[in-house]
Amino acid sequence: MGSPRGLFATVSMHGAISIVNAIPTGKGSTLGIGLGVNVTVGMSDGSGRIESNTGDAEFIRSIARHVMPDEMLSSKDITVEIRSRIPMGYGLKSSSAVSNAIALALYRLANHHGHDELDSHGITPTDLHVIDAAVSASIESRVSITGAFDDACACYFGGVFVTDNYARRIIRHERVSEDMHVIILLPMGIRRSDPMRLRQPLMVEHFNHAVRLAEEGRYWDAMVLNGVLVSSLLSIPYHLVMDALEHGVLAAGISGNGPAVTAITDSESKARDLACTWQNYGEVIRSRASNEKARVSMVGVGG
Repeated sequence: MGSPRGLFATVSMHGAISIVNAIPTGKGSTLGIGLGVNVTVGMSDGSGRIESNTGDAEFIRSIARHVMPDEMLSSKDITVEIRSRIPMGYGLKSSSAVSNAIALALYRLANHHGHDELDSHGITPTDLHVIDAAVSASIESRVSITGAFDDACACYFGGVFVTDNYARRIIRHERVSEDMHVIILLPMGIRRSDPMRLRQPLMVEHFNHAVRLAEEGRYWDAMVLNGVLVSSLLSIPYHLVMDALEHGVLAAGISGNGPAVTAITDSESKARDLACTWQNYGEVIRSRASNEKARVSMVGVGG
């Protein structure tokens, strides 16, 4: 797939796991992890066609409308190739990683001579514009309820984020030790439940407390509380989280709307032991916390 001539941009973007789910309150917290995606986008003269090896072409078009001038979008053909190591449909932010990567690639193809000034956190105006485009397209296409601004930030920049998703405001951001082990369980026989169940009014204040813990930098306490709340509301067996806590990990909980169960530890032996235990319940993936920002490279092909 792809045109023999044109301009190509390849983006590497990481996934993330939840610390606090944003659906109940509009505020969330996430942590970047090492699992990632690679997206290559090609652009050549054409008539506005969009082709992709996977994913929804109309969703890609929605992203493109936010980062490319209309006249460019209608006069170019776009090809998208997605290669992902992030399991889809488990709450590991694969959608945010892919949509951010597509938005960044398209932006660079449309503005490949642009330069930005970094702020004190290494964030540029382009970064925020790209994330805003991906979030807006996710809401318009109903891919996400809140737009998942927290997920988008952690995928794009790495580290820990606490955000107000509706205001698209970063509340807290910091790097984490990349010695942190991330253990992920993809449990067998558990289907995703309706995420709107997370907006149970009786539980909102408890989610608000989890957000406050994250805002104070007490991420692991926030993650455990979020795990209790999400597992109870979405009918995900909590004994899977308890297994992790009984192994002495720093935190364990449910990522996104599940059904993935995740744990954090700074101990290789605890990570290994928990992985052995969790293998009885499904597929186990080992990763690390990541502070790596999205990377983009560009190449021109043909005349």
